[in-house]
Amino acid sequence: MAEFKYLKIVDEVIRAIELGIFSDRAGSNKLESVRRYAKEKGVGVSTVTQAYMELEKLGWIYSEPKRGYFVVSKKSAKQPDYGHSINRVHAQLELANAVQYSFNDPDITPLSCTAPSTVIDQELLLNRLHKQVLKLRPYKLMMQDPIEGLSELRYEICRHLLRSGQVFYQDQLLVTNGRQEGLLLALTAAKAVGKPLAVESPASFFFQAILKQFNADVIEVPMQEDYADELALLTKAYKQQRFDTYLVNPNFADPTGRVLSVADKQALIKWAIEHDVTLIEYDRGELYFGRSRPVTIASLAADADNCRVISIADFYDTISPSISLGYLLCVNTFSQCQFAKQTVAEEPSIALQHMVANLLANGEYQTLLGKLRAQMKLNHQKTKSLILPVLNPSIYISEPTGGPCIWFKLPEGYSSEVLWERVIKDKLSIAPGAMFSFSGAFDSYFRITFALPWNHKMELAMIRLAEIINEYTEEK
Repeated sequence: MAEFKYLKIVDEVIRAIELGIFSDRAGSNKLESVRRYAKEKGVGVSTVTQAYMELEKLGWIYSEPKRGYFVVSKKSAKQPDYGHSINRVHAQLELANAVQYSFNDPDITPLSCTAPSTVIDQELLLNRLHKQVLKLRPYKLMMQDPIEGLSELRYEICRHLLRSGQVFYQDQLLVTNGRQEGLLLALTAAKAVGKPLAVESPASFFFQAILKQFNADVIEVPMQEDYADELALLTKAYKQQRFDTYLVNPNFADPTGRVLSVADKQALIKWAIEHDVTLIEYDRGELYFGRSRPVTIASLAADADNCRVISIADFYDTISPSISLGYLLCVNTFSQCQFAKQTVAEEPSIALQHMVANLLANGEYQTLLGKLRAQMKLNHQKTKSLILPVLNPSIYISEPTGGPCIWFKLPEGYSSEVLWERVIKDKLSIAPGAMFSFSGAFDSYFRITFALPWNHKMELAMIRLAEIINEYTEEK
């Protein structure tokens, strides 16, 4: 707990510096004294001292004898620019295959894969829940399982979402076998299979893996710093090639970690209504580091009669990678999704449905989420504390407020695919930016994950990765 407290202070000070709360003008960049900060935060002086020492080690602040601590003047790395051109391509399998194979090599530290639920070992909890469910004779109950999913589970999911102010009813929710089936059902329900569809880019690799199998006709719309500019690009793409479906990652878009504001989400809903486009969102809002998760587009569109939204969520991220269970939130799309499920999907495990329903009902899921979010945030802090002292400061590193990944940008002229070939020789794996574009764009970007079980091997891997990046970028 003490370690978490000091890292929390480190995180708070870094965010304050990045937000410009501390100026670098003479006399105005001084931090509060150790004792005053400790009193304000209700922590021990030793905890604040440890945090300030860590910040000094990381190069964010410096100390002057008898004067205190001051913010170091830093020249910020350039923010990501994903371009302004709209790409229309046929999706195909390329680099992703090699990276995927590296996940299964036991000798490679897979910094490229994401399995956030693995940061906490849930085996004992799952075994206990499974034993409880066996008493309910699940195979007998399976014969009575409705196509929409177990009523108890749907009720508990709606009750859980209400905690973050999102109002849904059981007749808006369908239980699925997980996110992959969820996307297939959403595409089928939206009648998007075999038709042109637009995708926010860089796109989630989860989207990529499915659409590439279909060799889909994809229109890539690059993210923009100002969301109004992004909607303008979306309109331009629509005029050039009409589409009926748009795939988005509003919360912790893989790989950037961006979270759209409520105003931006509402603007997208308005755009979708005006252009008669179905929105399919992949929601990872549960992975927010704080207590109150960002809301879904579906929750904001619930009162809009003319907006069609399908929100995909699952328990892979939060409970265990072994849990093949998820759900769709269907706004003005329920009957279409229900029919798609009835015709193209297998029924989710009745035992798993009962297990997750019990987990939600007894409050253990909320406790689990709290531990998961805290551990992910701690892993994020550890990753930065290992990489930043080593890495060339000119290289951009994202600052996510949730989600499992950090996103890097190499200097112009350097390729993340070439970097991948180098790090793999050291038994490490990263996710090159080309994996997140159907057209092979974003070659100067790459992603790593901190949401994995943390150990000494992970620490060494992070440091070695920073060293390899420096070696590569200092060659020219």
